Parts: sequence; structure tokens; C-alpha cells
Amino acid sequence: MSVFSAWPYIALMGVVLVALALPVFRAADEPASRDQRTTTLDGLRGFLALSVFVHHLMVTHGYLQRGEWTFPPTGFPTQLGQVGVGVFFMITGFLFWGKLLDTQGRPDWHSLYIGRLWRIGPMYLVAVGLMLFVVACKTGFTLKEPVWSVLSGALQWLALGIVPTQPDVNGYEGTRFILAGVTWTVFVEWLFYGSLWLMAPLARHGRTPRFVGGALLVCLLALAFAALQSTGVSPSHPTLALVIGALLWVLASFLMGMVSAWLVRHEGASRLLASRLPAGAASLLAVACMGAVLFGFPHMAGPVQVVLLWVFFHLVCDGSTLYGLLALRAAGRMSTASYSIYLLQGIALTAVFAVPQVRSFAMAGALQYWLVGALCALLLVAASVLSYRLVEKPGIAQGKRARSGLRRLPAAQTARS
Repeated sequence: MSVFSAWPYIALMGVVLVALALPVFRAADEPASRDQRTTTLDGLRGFLALSVFVHHLMVTHGYLQRGEWTFPPTGFPTQLGQVGVGVFFMITGFLFWGKLLDTQGRPDWHSLYIGRLWRIGPMYLVAVGLMLFVVACKTGFTLKEPVWSVLSGALQWLALGIVPTQPDVNGYEGTRFILAGVTWTVFVEWLFYGSLWLMAPLARHGRTPRFVGGALLVCLLALAFAALQSTGVSPSHPTLALVIGALLWVLASFLMGMVSAWLVRHEGASRLLASRLPAGAASLLAVACMGAVLFGFPHMAGPVQVVLLWVFFHLVCDGSTLYGLLALRAAGRMSTASYSIYLLQGIALTAVFAVPQVRSFAMAGALQYWLVGALCALLLVAASVLSYRLVEKPGIAQGKRARSGLRRLPAAQTARS
């Protein structure tokens, strides 16, 4: 067994699911979504978040061993993180382009952005606050830099991810690694939300296939060219072509989600892809596509990976539960806490491996490392369920109240006039 083996990841997932099935985690139970299009996606989020955690668990091994925060070996360990983030972006594209399609490109923009602010902001601030506390502990609660420099760095972190920088704070090198560097995806999500206003006219009058299809074709061709230029290049030593390829991967992920949003609303088009497949065959195809993406790298070109990943994603959008896995109550609970799992994974890794005895035990061998990783995953999930109830859910409720207030305001103004 190796630290970078695939089967311990499966075992870790099983341990977490068994734990989440216990009554103590009832706090994560939420009513099922009324929108059948998102029911299976709701079951997927937790697996994605925990997969990214396992990717960073493997990254942490190299960090503890060599002091370098860099990619693990190519193949499954690297693909696990890439797939998790890519499908998260597909979900965002699917859900929010779907909102534009349902409103003919005329949603309530104020309501949409206020809802996003309250959904993303509270838990983000808690995670960053914990990170800053860790920095304070690491620097002995003393100023290592001028006050203005410390404040500047802290404020950049506290900007809800809208500011893309991840500066070191108070001279503590590698501040961003305390959160496992995950906040860059929050910035990318904000970019997508901001671009919706510009793209909204393209969601009207059946323009989606031409716009999204054309953009996706250009993106895949560019991704193929970037993949050719990056042949033999290690992700740990990125070239310009590799960076451009990563950006194209992100863009293609959003576009793939937008394609699925249009397809599931047009039964004739969707039927060509999935609706004629029996449930078992759809699940088998989905699992096969995901397996090819996870284990086909680096022999598979970038565009092929994206397309296979999209086939998996679209089958889930179309209702595939992966043989019932996504319909498990434990999967639903894990998905409910997925945002906290994603943001707090670095804090959990930092806290667990900060204990010298635990760190020494973990680094003694692969089995010991995975045992500590499983413990870390359980602590992370438990903390995330708690943070969902105490932080995320009240934030969501406040967002709903704020949106309701905005809707009442025009009515009240009309009544006074």
C-alpha cells in the first residue's frame, strides 16, 4: 500500500459514510429538493468536497516530508482534486445558467447576488478567521511586520474571496496553506456570477446552443493545443501552456454545466444522451467515465477528460444515482455540509498534523498515514456539520429574509405613491 493508492480513498469514504449514518448527525438532515433536476446533484457535492480533501491529504504528505506544497504524483492523486473542483464548477454552471433559462435571462439580480453573498460570506469569514488565529499562534501573538502590512494582508483575505490574492500575513510564510489554498475557487465563482449579467441576453430566445456550443468548441480546441504543448511537463513545474490549459479546463467546466442546464430543459435533446438508457446502464456508464478520467491520466488528452467528465455529470443531472450511492441519507448529510468541508479541510489538516505525536505516527508508514487521514476526515465532517447548523444555515436564512425585504420594498413604494 502507498500513500497515493486509490483503495484507501475508497475505504476512507466508506468510513465517513458509515459514521454519517449515525443518529448523532441528524443535524445535517434537510428536506429533499423540490427540483428533481438537482436531487442527485445534492447527493454528489459531499463526495466532491471529500475527494478534494483526500487530494490535499496526499499533498500534505509531501509538505510534511519535504516542506513543499506541490502536486502529488500524476494520475489518481492529482486527478482526484482536479475532478472534484471541475465538477463543482459544472454544478455552478448548471444551476445558475438554469436560473437564467427559467427566467428568460431576466432574474431578480439583486436577489441573486444578495443570496450568494449570504450563502458564501459567513462560512468564508469563519474559515479565514480561523486561519488568522492559526497565524497568530504560529507567530507567538506578536507583530513580525508593521501594523499596516498585517492589516493589509488580513483585509485581502477577509474580502469574501472577491480579491484573488492570498498573501502571507504577519510574515508567516505559507499562510495560504493553512486553508489548503482552496479560496482561489471562491474567486473564480465570483467571476462567474459577475459574468452572468453580461451573458444574460444569450439565455433568451433559444440562443444557448449556439453561444455555449460555440464557446465550448473553441475552448476544447484550445485545450487540445495546450495539452500538446504541455506534454511531459510536470504540474509541479508549470509552464505558460500548463497554466493556460488549467484556465481552459475551468472555463470548459462552467460551459459543460451550462450545456446540461439547457439539455435537461429540452427533452428531445436530452433523450439523445441519457433518457433512453436504463438506470443500471446509466450508472455503469457514469462510473466508467469517472474511472477513465481518474485513472487514464496522463495518457488521455485534456479535451477527452473534460468530455468524459461531462458525460458522467450529465448522467447524474439526468437522475442517475450511481446504483443508489447518491441517494443514501449519509450522502445527503455529507453534501449538506460540503461547503464547510471544502473550506475547513486545510484547518483540519493543520490542526491534526500540528500534534507532534500524531505527525510522527502518521509519517511512519502508509497505513499509519491513512489511519490519521481517516481520523482527520471524521473530525472535519463533524466540525462541518456543526458549522453548517451554526453558521451556514443562519446565513442562508438571513439571505432569504434580505431577498424578501427587497421584494416588499417596491410594493411598499408603489402603495405610498
